[in-house]
Amino acid sequence: MGQINSTNLPEYVPDARQAGTNSRTNGAAAGSGSASQTDAPQDDLQLTKLSGVLNSLKNGASAMRSQLVQVMTAVRSGTYQVDPLQVSRSIVGESIAAR
Repeated sequence: MGQINSTNLPEYVPDARQAGTNSRTNGAAAGSGSASQTDAPQDDLQLTKLSGVLNSLKNGASAMRSQLVQVMTAVRSGTYQVDPLQVSRSIVGESIAAR
């Protein structure tokens, strides 16, 4: 999967490079009053922000998956080490916070 951006969106989504034109195909005729030409730049901005959020989530998921694979490998090989002091502090902290 590649990066999500405004250039690989479906046909019915207006192209960000054509921000001044109203090329919607959702049944509303251009100039019918239901969607003005000033809506296009705002829509493009929302799509750009959305693609940024989706890319961040995708990158975060990839990092999480790589950490999970490392931990699974360590557990399977028997080399996974847990700090008992950290575990006990976490248990005590959770039990105090639950009250």
